[in-house]
Amino acid sequence: MSLKLELIISIALAVVVTFLLASVMLYLHAVDKIETETRAALAVGARIATNAVDDVEEITNPQRRLALLVADFDGDRHVRASVWDSLGKLLMASEVAVSDDPPPEWFFNLLAGKPRAVTVSLPSAFDGHGTLVLETDPRNEVGEVWEDTANTLWIIFVLCGSIVTLISLIVGRALRPLGRMADALKRIGSQSKVERLDERGPVEFVQVYRGFNQMVERLSEAEAVNRRLQDQLLSVQEEERADVARDLHDEIGPFLFAVDVDAASIGTLLDEQRYEDIPVRVQSMREAVGHMQGHVKSMLARLRPAFLLDLGLAHALDHLLNFWRGRHPDIVLELEIEDTSFGEQLDGTIYRVVQESLSNAIRHGKPSRVEISVVDEGDGVRVLVSDDGRGLPDYSTGSNGFGILGMKERVSHHNGKLEVSNRTDGSGVIVSAWFPIEDETSAMSLSPEALESSAS
Repeated sequence: MSLKLELIISIALAVVVTFLLASVMLYLHAVDKIETETRAALAVGARIATNAVDDVEEITNPQRRLALLVADFDGDRHVRASVWDSLGKLLMASEVAVSDDPPPEWFFNLLAGKPRAVTVSLPSAFDGHGTLVLETDPRNEVGEVWEDTANTLWIIFVLCGSIVTLISLIVGRALRPLGRMADALKRIGSQSKVERLDERGPVEFVQVYRGFNQMVERLSEAEAVNRRLQDQLLSVQEEERADVARDLHDEIGPFLFAVDVDAASIGTLLDEQRYEDIPVRVQSMREAVGHMQGHVKSMLARLRPAFLLDLGLAHALDHLLNFWRGRHPDIVLELEIEDTSFGEQLDGTIYRVVQESLSNAIRHGKPSRVEISVVDEGDGVRVLVSDDGRGLPDYSTGSNGFGILGMKERVSHHNGKLEVSNRTDGSGVIVSAWFPIEDETSAMSLSPEALESSAS
């Protein structure tokens, strides 16, 4: 059921209840009115009859006077006069006025009730001529009530119908903006681009439209960010493949060639029976293989640090710093961290934040010193990466900005906060991340693929 139909039905039910209450009130008022009118008519008739027979001295013909008294009530709308003998036989009776538009019988039976009767005391001169009885006849009064009630109920019915019709039009007009909102929400799921809604109409709907437009803007921004992240991810993957290929070519390839040459030379030495030179070649091959093993281990650490995190966050970060020290011995790298763990997921996120921050600082900031600290503050973990390089503008724009965006997404997954800004002394950048400490069961988990998705 639509909201409009539900409102109209509710209002219609309220109108029906109001109509029924009005009918009950009209009924009670009509019963009271009929009772009052008939009682007053009976009292007036009794006084008239009493006054008519009060002058006993002037009565010469009691029978005729009694007949004239009954005739005086002919045409009365509420009271009937009758004379009865001692045996209960009707001797004479007046005629009650008959209405041209009598009420329905069911309505008369509903309101009339039992008729009232009163016996009028007659002087002794009327003894033997019968007993005068006045009896109420509410039919004419009920007819008046029927006419008034029918007119009143008809007016109420017309008013209620008009009210329901007007309310239906008003509710339909008032709820029309909801239809626009529903259509707009449907378009969000079916169209790639959703137009903004005009912020016009009642204040409440203007606020809803404004919230909807803000949601559309945020969705558009999120879609744009996702597209940029996808492009950045592809770029990072290509860069990682190029790095792996370069390392294999520059570092592994020459040593494989050297091992091949040494292995071939051993065969030659055996043919020439120069056995004393063979240990030298074997030692050279072992050194080449050891170098390749170390380099492969370093490549694995860069590609996926999971096995390093198994040994602890402090060990993994120390290994990361050793990697950069080997390539940039001129940069001083300092690490402050306790040998503790904050949970598998949070350790991985902290590692990636430090990895991204350190990579950005070294690649783009040209620093001489980088300080890293991971401190447990009781209610959370504070991660700081500070360098004395060229500052934020050099690597906060362009493709390098996606690394910062990736860090923000990682931190937000743990309900944390990330700030990237220039240092207050004007030299270098400081990256500050704060993570609330949560139970492992309540912390939001990230898959290994998600942990690697925005690393650069």
